[in-house]
Amino acid sequence: MAVVFLGLGSNIDKEHHILSGLRALADSFNYQQRSRIFLSEAVGFKGSDFYNLVVEVTTFQPVETVLAHCKRIEQENGRKPDSAKYSPRSLDIDVLLYDDMVREKAPQLPRHEITENAFVLWPLAEIAENRQHPILKKTYGAMWHQYCQQPEQQNLTPLENTDWLKEFA
Repeated sequence: MAVVFLGLGSNIDKEHHILSGLRALADSFNYQQRSRIFLSEAVGFKGSDFYNLVVEVTTFQPVETVLAHCKRIEQENGRKPDSAKYSPRSLDIDVLLYDDMVREKAPQLPRHEITENAFVLWPLAEIAENRQHPILKKTYGAMWHQYCQQPEQQNLTPLENTDWLKEFA
């Protein structure tokens, strides 16, 4: 059984789409846990703030099938397949890690945003602190600690009130 970490984000009707995405993921995979929800500024474009989190699931499905499920869930939540990379999102689901698989073709693993974006690394470090990056051979907890030392880190705030997510506590 593969351990898979998925990054979720939304900046359109955020609570609705994050909750809908979590429910669909729990229907498709063996839901394990989630990070807190983080509020972050849009990166790469001017737009509303995002809600971001990381979810751990397990599955016997191959990575290509996992990716296809994630794309279907995005589309069921209003995401257009041809939408611009840096644009508002009803729901974005990225396969961040699939066990310790390393690959360049889609889905690229481990996802490069892990090392580039606080809204990916902090929630991942929160639920996989002692897990090692398969290329860098550093734990995500250590990577987050190092990232925090950078002067130009992205503005990221954990949400205080997430009662609307109590079924995924």
